[in-house]
Amino acid sequence: MVRHDGTHPLDQAVAVLNDNGLDASKPEQQVLFGQVQQLLSDRGHWLTALWTGHRNYQDKLTEIDAVTSASVQLTKNYRTLINRHVIWIRSGDPIGWDSIRKLSSGLASLFNSNRGSEFGFALQQKVGINTASGVVVLVATVVLLVIRWRAKSLLIGIGSKTRLRESTKSTRKLVASGLTVLVAMIVPGVLLSFASWLSSGYVSESLLQASSGLYACSLIALMVELPRQLLRDHGLVDKHLGVELPQRQRASQYLMIVGTGLVLSAYVVTVTGLIDQGMWRESVSRIGLMLTLMLVAWTFHRALQPGTGILDPIVETFGGAIVQRIRLVIYLLIIASPLAIAFLSAIGYGFTAQEIILRFAVTFSVGLIAAILWPAAKILSAHAWRVLTGASLPQRKFDEYGEIEPTHEIDLSGGLYLDLKHQIAFLCQCGLVVAGVVLVGMLWIDVFPNLRMGNPVVWTVTDTVTQPSMDASGQTMMQATVKETPVTLVHCLFAAVTLFVAFQVAKLLPALFDALVLQRVSFDEGMEHFSLVLGRCLLFGVGCLISLNWLGVRWQTVQWLAVGLTIGLGFGLQDMVRNVFGGLIVLFEKPAGLGDLITVGRITGRVAKQHLRTTVLTDDDGRENIIPNKKFVTDDVVNWMGAGRLTVIPIEVAVTKDERPADICRTLQEFAVAQDDILMLPAPQATLVCISKVSQRIEIRVWIEESTTAVGFRNNLLKRVRKYLSDINMLADEQPEQPVMRDLAKDPASFPKSGRRSGAA
Repeated sequence: MVRHDGTHPLDQAVAVLNDNGLDASKPEQQVLFGQVQQLLSDRGHWLTALWTGHRNYQDKLTEIDAVTSASVQLTKNYRTLINRHVIWIRSGDPIGWDSIRKLSSGLASLFNSNRGSEFGFALQQKVGINTASGVVVLVATVVLLVIRWRAKSLLIGIGSKTRLRESTKSTRKLVASGLTVLVAMIVPGVLLSFASWLSSGYVSESLLQASSGLYACSLIALMVELPRQLLRDHGLVDKHLGVELPQRQRASQYLMIVGTGLVLSAYVVTVTGLIDQGMWRESVSRIGLMLTLMLVAWTFHRALQPGTGILDPIVETFGGAIVQRIRLVIYLLIIASPLAIAFLSAIGYGFTAQEIILRFAVTFSVGLIAAILWPAAKILSAHAWRVLTGASLPQRKFDEYGEIEPTHEIDLSGGLYLDLKHQIAFLCQCGLVVAGVVLVGMLWIDVFPNLRMGNPVVWTVTDTVTQPSMDASGQTMMQATVKETPVTLVHCLFAAVTLFVAFQVAKLLPALFDALVLQRVSFDEGMEHFSLVLGRCLLFGVGCLISLNWLGVRWQTVQWLAVGLTIGLGFGLQDMVRNVFGGLIVLFEKPAGLGDLITVGRITGRVAKQHLRTTVLTDDDGRENIIPNKKFVTDDVVNWMGAGRLTVIPIEVAVTKDERPADICRTLQEFAVAQDDILMLPAPQATLVCISKVSQRIEIRVWIEESTTAVGFRNNLLKRVRKYLSDINMLADEQPEQPVMRDLAKDPASFPKSGRRSGAA
């Protein structure tokens, strides 16, 4: 990169002098030549030292990164440990008369003009330092509000049937569900964007306090906006659920008024809790929090009161028998929850109350979003099922009142896949329930640390992991360390669930294969059977591997056991191994398909079942002969195909010598395949018999069902073949006599296919 870097001082000194018109060989230039050479040599040493220092700097940065990553992980672990034990530590004194006396001074300090001027000055400084970020936030806010306005207009239009008028009810419900969630999330999203902007870049104490308040406002606004948009005029409940709520409009107005108060209260409570004014810190925030929680309890009471609650019709319609029986208990628990949190704040557990409120708000919002999107998920699942199974859409019916919605489930595939659909739906619902329980548990486990006692450590697994470390000289090196991983009761439960799911999916695989694959791809019976056997083995094998991983069983632990079992199987179970490999050969090579009449050794029968180790043959008396698959490798195998049930029709025709025999045979085979009553399997055959000076003779053999009149069919087929050859100018003048027809059931010499195996079937 540097032209004269000092690596070769002598040559570079000569080049420098020559570039300046000086001759380095002259005696008067020797002093200058020596000085330039010395300077270049010094420059080379400096560049070498600089490059060495740069490499050392990069190495130190790598070490610092490793140490920083380890410190961050250690800090995270300590924070998790502290949060597990600090939640139920009292953060203040119980409420008393002192808190009430400090309330007036606390409110006066909250609305102090100096605090507002401090926030305004900090905000002005932030905008002045990074104007572009402020402009981006404002533009994003405007865009989000425009999207909300358009989405709300579309939602109202769908409800009033001015939009998507010709669409089905399910389509309108699907779009309305998504729009309801979108409209409800935009205002909280705007508040969240402002909070994120205030807490990034240039910050001050007042900006961070305002940011925390806006974070709380966004979460409470989401809790309020979701039910408000759900109950709005022409919304999801009003037009798409088919449930009449007499007090729906009043509830929507109530949520608008009360929701505004809750959002403002969340901001005030959060900010006052962060302002460090020791005389009144716990007065304003605590009393405001308690009043807010009482308002929330009253709102829940009005919504869920049995018999007269606003949401009572929805609970009766969608609650189910179990919910109806424990409805009063659920109502009391929901009403008691905010009151219990207010009591915790009153007795001095303010931090505990805040953590519970945070988790309760997240749980409520996520649960309500899932409930709103659940009809859309069912509609999309039904559409996906119709696409996968190739079923057609149900016919829409109308009356004088509009479209008639089906009152029961219609299986458009003729009932073939209804049971499969229900089983898949059951597995998916179980998976969603398990995922929901896991997420709720992860969210609430730190609030109730005693729940971890219900998940004891069953055993520990020792793993060897490679981690970066520093030696005595400060160099980074990779070192193998031993790490103990606990296996708890939950891990065992997950392992059992994984095995159960793998077993159920493997059990449903034939029906899934029929519904999703065989409707689009044509497989013969042997290939279908092989695919099912291989698929079941793979599914169950993957399930076992995942379960073993949950249980802490590593390959290093079982590799020698696997080697020993392999050797034991090789010596002690030789016949079983031979049968298994014979089964693989049968499944891959397919010497006989299901329904074929075959002879293995001295046993003759039709193939009824093909397993990995054995093949089942049934004879005419109904007996089942279980043949080890190794017989297909070591014994003679004759495949009679459809013998006894099919009739072979042989005909001979003479054609001109203008075409190659292979082309003529292929043309005649294609013509035979296109004819009615001729079986596709066994496939028609066309072979060259002989060639004379003027023509060549071709024999055509086709198979038909035994019930068809063979002689009449052959005469008709012969006329059609000769006419076809005459039309394409390939029929010879002289035609041969036809071969004698023999009955397949009585003359084994005419069986269409026989395979004799020597060493391999």
